[in-house]
Parts: sequence; structure tokens; C-alpha cells
Amino acid sequence: MKQNLNVIDTMVEGLAHVQKQLNERNYSEAVQLMEDMIIGFTAVKRATRAVLKNIENTGGAEKCFNHVHENLNLVVTHLENHSYTRLQEIFQFTLIPNVKKLQRELEQLFQPYVLS
Repeated sequence: MKQNLNVIDTMVEGLAHVQKQLNERNYSEAVQLMEDMIIGFTAVKRATRAVLKNIENTGGAEKCFNHVHENLNLVVTHLENHSYTRLQEIFQFTLIPNVKKLQRELEQLFQPYVLS
């Protein structure tokens, strides 16, 4: 659980860095970093699903996972189409806020099980 929270923390930082790379027009760097973000998200989602089955009231986290998954699909589509202006909007208004919301949901769910 703690490791999943650490990966989500790293994702938040990484997405901010990807956003910076997009703003600076370092598109190849942004693409590489996004690949890492997608791998991290997939690992967290896979590892967390098993844990969530044993915890009550996980609907909020599941919903957040779905939103982030949808946002990442949009990012991939816009990366493939070189729609970098639209990507910046997705990062600012949907992806980063949704990852932060997922982070809060997981922290709240895992808080009773994780030592500080």
C-alpha cells in the first residue's frame, strides 16, 4: 500500500515535469516521460485492485482510477496526433487534478493500514 502511494506521489511530480516539457516544446522528452507515467499508473492500478477488494467503500477510488485511465487514453491520442496545445489543457484541467484526487482517495483508504 505504501509503495503504491509512493508511486502516485512520483506520478504527480512526473506529470508536472511532463507538463513543463510540453510548455518548453521538448516533445520527445515529454513522450518518454509519459510512457513512464503510464507504466507507473498501470502498476499501481494492478496492485491496488487486489487490495481494494478487501476494503469497504472503494467506489471513489475505482471511479478515480477510471477517470485517470480515460485521461491517459486522451493523452496518448493527442500525443499521436501531435496536438500539443490540447495536451496542455488536458494536463492542467483534467489529468493532473484527477491524479491528485486519486492520490487523496488512496491515502484516505489506506490510512488505517499504513504506518507513517
